[in-house]
Amino acid sequence: MNMKKSSSLLVVSLLTLSLVLSACSNSNNNSPTASPAANATNDAAATTAPDNAPDPAVAEGDTQAKVKPVDFSLFVNYDWYTAPTWLERPHGKWITDNLKVTLNPIQSNGAATQKLNTMIVSNQLPDVIVSDRGKDVDRLQEAGKLVALDPYLEKYPEFVKTVGEQTINMLRSSDGKLYQMPNWFINGENGNGNAAYLVEKKIYKALGSPALETWDDLEAYLKLVKEKYPDIVPLDFGEVRDGDIQMLGMLFSGAADDMTPGFISPAAMFGVPSGDSLESIYKNQSFKDAAMYSSKLFRQGLTSSDMFTQTRDQILEKLKTGKIAVFGAYDAVVEGIGREANNLLSAKDPEDGYDVIWPVHKAGVDKNKVYPSGFNTLGWNVNVITTNAKDPEAIFSYMNWASSPQGQQVLFFGPEGLFYDKVEDGVPIPNDAYINRDLKKYDELKIGEFNWNGNTAYVDGTKAKRELLLPQEAQDWTTVGQANVSFKTSKDITEFSNLEPSPTSEEGIIVQRLKDQYKKLIPKLFFAKSDEEVLSLIEQADKEATKFGYDKVLTWKTSVWQANLQKLKGQ
Repeated sequence: MNMKKSSSLLVVSLLTLSLVLSACSNSNNNSPTASPAANATNDAAATTAPDNAPDPAVAEGDTQAKVKPVDFSLFVNYDWYTAPTWLERPHGKWITDNLKVTLNPIQSNGAATQKLNTMIVSNQLPDVIVSDRGKDVDRLQEAGKLVALDPYLEKYPEFVKTVGEQTINMLRSSDGKLYQMPNWFINGENGNGNAAYLVEKKIYKALGSPALETWDDLEAYLKLVKEKYPDIVPLDFGEVRDGDIQMLGMLFSGAADDMTPGFISPAAMFGVPSGDSLESIYKNQSFKDAAMYSSKLFRQGLTSSDMFTQTRDQILEKLKTGKIAVFGAYDAVVEGIGREANNLLSAKDPEDGYDVIWPVHKAGVDKNKVYPSGFNTLGWNVNVITTNAKDPEAIFSYMNWASSPQGQQVLFFGPEGLFYDKVEDGVPIPNDAYINRDLKKYDELKIGEFNWNGNTAYVDGTKAKRELLLPQEAQDWTTVGQANVSFKTSKDITEFSNLEPSPTSEEGIIVQRLKDQYKKLIPKLFFAKSDEEVLSLIEQADKEATKFGYDKVLTWKTSVWQANLQKLKGQ
C-alpha cells in the first residue's frame, strides 16, 4: 500500500535524511507481548489486515492452498549478492506455474546502501527487503514504511507454529508489533553453521598430508606450500564484509576456548564476554593473539596479497581452479563457494577437490571449544514488507508457504519430478537423476537460490535423512561437511541478539565511530612489521576507543545481553 501523497514527501525527506546521517530513534527496548497475534491495531487492520476468520474451505496447515497469486519485487540489502533470474530456476518456474507467484529481484550492483537510499529518495521502495536485523529495519519501521504482520498471524497460524512464538516475540519492534520474517531461523534443538577451513586435496596429499590442527601446524604447512607451489596462494579467506576481515575472525575463534568471530565484529557483539559483562576487544588477549598471528602470516607472504580488495567472484574463481591451498570463510561449505569449487574440480579429477577440516586453533585450546560459526535461533537475516506493496497479505501468504516444510521442499530440493519422484516421511527420495547427477550442471541450476525464508530445522534434518539413502559417491559435499564439522563447531549466540544500538542514540553514534576506527585499524595490524607494532597499535586503539565512549557502549550492550538472557528463560 502507498502513503497518501500529501504526507509522502515529508516522510521520504525525513527518512532520507535519517539514512544519510545513519540515524533513527532507539528501538531496542523491545517489550514482547504474550501472544504473537496481539497488537493488531485498528489502523493496521483497516489498511493491511485480512479478514481474520480462517477460511473453512482450507485446512489449517495446508500452506500451499492459502497462497494468493502475486508478483512482487525483492531487494537483498547486501553489496556482495547478485540474484540469478527467477524463471530460469526450476523451482522459480514451478512456483510461478503452480502458485501464480513471481519474484522480481532488484540488484544492488555492489552498492546496496546507495541503492536503498535512491529507492527511498524516489519513494520507490521494493515490495520486500531482505536485510540484517537492526538499524536499516529500525529506520524504515520508525518512518512508517513497513507493514505490521500481526493481523495475518491468526489467519495463518502455521507461521507461528513453524517459526516459534519465542522467536517471533524476540523479533518484535519497540512498539510491540511484528514487522520481520526471519530467514534461516531455528525452531528446534539443533544449531547450524557454515564456517570452516578447506584444504585442496591434491596439494595436501602431495605434501604428505601433515597434521593441520594447531596454528603452528598451519604455519608450517603454508611455508611448505609456498616453497613447493609458488603459483598457489597458501592461505586465503572470504571477502571483506563491511570492514569485517574474515581471516581475523576465523583465527580469533581458535585463540581461546569458547570464542566466536561475532565477539570482535563491529556489526555484531563487538565485545567479549567476561563473567556477566562484555569487555573491550582491545583489552582481550585472544584478540591480540589472533591479530599478531594474522599479521605474522601476512608479512611472511603466506596469505593473499589482495585480501582487502578481492571480490567474492574472484575468490571463487581461485577456488575453482585449485589455486588456494587452505581456505577459510564464514560460509565456506555453502553451495556457491566451497561446494561449487569442489564439485568442479572433482568432476575433472575424482582425486581433486576440497576437504573440510576441523578448525585450527592455538596450542592448548580445546579443539571441541573452537567455534568459527555462531548460530542464532532468530536466523541470519529478515524479510520486511514495505508499504509500497499493493497486496502485502498475498506476499505474506507466499512466505508462510515458503517457510513451511511444503515450501522448503520445493525451494531447497527442487520441484517433485526433477531429482525426486516421491516423498516418504517428509523426505524427498533421491531418484536416478539425482544419484547420477553431473555436479557442475546441478550447481548451475542454483536450486536453493531465492530461499529467503530458510527453515533450518527442516532443511538440516531432511538433508541428513536424505544422505543416508545415497551411496557415498552421490552424497552432497555440503551436507557431509556440515554434519561432520561446521554444525559441530557452531556456537549458540542467540543471547547476544539486538546488540546494535539505534544510530541516533548516544551509543549508536559512538558505535559508528568505533566501526570507522576498526576499519582503519585492521589493515594497519596486518601490515605491521612486528608483534610489538601490532600490540602498540592495539594499545593506541584502546585509548582512542575509550575517548569515543566505548565503555558506555559496552555497558549498554551488557544490559541488553542480560535482558535477553531473562527473555530466553521466559522471565
